[in-house]
Amino acid sequence: MNCSIACSRQCRERRRLEKRRTGFRAAARTLVAVERSDGQARLLAAEQQYQRSLEVQNAAAVEEFHTAILQRDRTIDDLRSQLQRLATINVDLCGDRAETKAESIELRLEGARFLGTRRTDVQDLMQLALRLLQLTDRPGIPLDPPTAEIYRRRGWNTKIPARSR
Repeated sequence: MNCSIACSRQCRERRRLEKRRTGFRAAARTLVAVERSDGQARLLAAEQQYQRSLEVQNAAAVEEFHTAILQRDRTIDDLRSQLQRLATINVDLCGDRAETKAESIELRLEGARFLGTRRTDVQDLMQLALRLLQLTDRPGIPLDPPTAEIYRRRGWNTKIPARSR
């Protein structure tokens, strides 16, 4: 089949090189396959580790979320009870305010009645003092010293003018 020895040598070399190449290719393919399977195993292990980490973090986040919700609910309950206490105090204060206003109006009216009564009493006393002065002035009887002192303290004149007699 070979035409010459040189040709057969070249043919043998070619076959040997071809076998080597195919052997290298097969070895390379197996290396790639091994590396690929090793990489897939490492990737699978990393993915499983990541999934476990995610589960732990998710559980922690859920627990933190539940804790925050419970805290918020406690705060809402505290604020509601405080609002109810303040509403009760407000109602009490409104009632007290109405009572205080009524008492204030009553005291003002009582003060006005008292002042009116006092004015009337003062006017009556002034008329009595004038009548007493008139009664003592006609017969010429002088006022007793304490009564004269009261007149002086009040700034009342103890002498009656001749026209009013």
